[in-house]
Amino acid sequence: MSFTCKGTVVSAIINGDADISVTADALKLTSLIDSVNVFWADVVSIEFKDYTLFIRAKKAEYILSKLGQSGEPLYNHALSAYGDKVRKCMFVSGQPAAKAKGDVIIHELSPQPLRGVAVEVYNDCVLSLPNDLSARRAPLSFVNGFSDNDFTISLTTMDGKKAEYSKLGYDHAPVSKAVQDGIRALRAKMTDQITDLDPRTESEQASQLSRLMPGGLAAPMGLIRGIAPTFAAALEEKIAESRAAETYKVFKEISGPDEVCVGFKPEAQSFGSGEEDPLSQGAEGEGANAINQPGELPDQSSADESTADESGAEKPGYMLWIAAPSPAGNSCAIEFAGAESDAAATFVYRFEGPWNIFRIRLGMALEAIAWKREVIRLTEEEMGKPENDLYRMAEDRNESLRLIRSSFAGRAIHRSLESWKSQVNELL
Repeated sequence: MSFTCKGTVVSAIINGDADISVTADALKLTSLIDSVNVFWADVVSIEFKDYTLFIRAKKAEYILSKLGQSGEPLYNHALSAYGDKVRKCMFVSGQPAAKAKGDVIIHELSPQPLRGVAVEVYNDCVLSLPNDLSARRAPLSFVNGFSDNDFTISLTTMDGKKAEYSKLGYDHAPVSKAVQDGIRALRAKMTDQITDLDPRTESEQASQLSRLMPGGLAAPMGLIRGIAPTFAAALEEKIAESRAAETYKVFKEISGPDEVCVGFKPEAQSFGSGEEDPLSQGAEGEGANAINQPGELPDQSSADESTADESGAEKPGYMLWIAAPSPAGNSCAIEFAGAESDAAATFVYRFEGPWNIFRIRLGMALEAIAWKREVIRLTEEEMGKPENDLYRMAEDRNESLRLIRSSFAGRAIHRSLESWKSQVNELL
């Protein structure tokens, strides 16, 4: 994507007549003296009014005027490039099943509607794309309330968030159908994944578990065991094969065997869009006992290697993760269970409010970033690096991710079981 024109720029950084270029990553402004890249990752809003383009970024505002007939094309190309970048930070891919323009109310932001917003329905989310930081992704896996009344589609998610989509015109029915089809397909897919991991689980049990553990969400083992004892046993068998075997025993001591939480994801889907997680790097030099350098996270691959079924087809392995709340209920330890040969670290978080809400928002934050697990513990300095621009954008547009990151208390490294236990107890 590329578009160039000329105009006049007024800002605190660059002023005067300038060449203006729209690229996939930035708006480039070049005057006789200066050149500035206004990266879409840092743009707060885009507005076109009175033949003037206003680009508000985190560090400065840029007013572009004297654009002539290029004003509206420049605005449209800027919006398109900005929208593409927002889609990337929301980890959506492929073509939407339905799309429209209409009014959107994101209740966590305001009871007032955003007017004329692009709405796109993907296989796992509804994406609303206003021209500012109000863009939001409603994850269909976590929808526990849906209504379509008076030409308004309402979605409520497990964390209590609500979004409404209205004035969609002739596109209302296709959008509503795509949302409902997506919810059904994801629930059916989750049910299949449960019975794939444990064929002994009956269909009704799998249906109940799919409501308890949508989208890879970790749930209390007591609840899982109460619904399907064989599935709970299967999860613990997978953990026993992983590097987290001993730490899981400690987590059960900390939280209690019924309160410790376990979630799972097919490994092939753990990182989204069929990509390997570029941030999950194996530690070098010291194997499983290595201390990770800033920006690194050990490769925590499947706790269950892919195996062939009787037909010879490969069955996916699973990434399991464990969330252990402290007895006080204001902190928790998180571990991603990998194979025995993998290095690992435990993340600890301190939070306010009910543990059950934090647990849900933790799972939703991970799902929103396609399970790129390092993002939930990167320092602000690391997040500021250019290669992490999508994660900065995701944090700007995801309250759960901001909450999880702000609650990070530290990491306990696996050198020995005793030293690890000491670190966890100190952090909790």
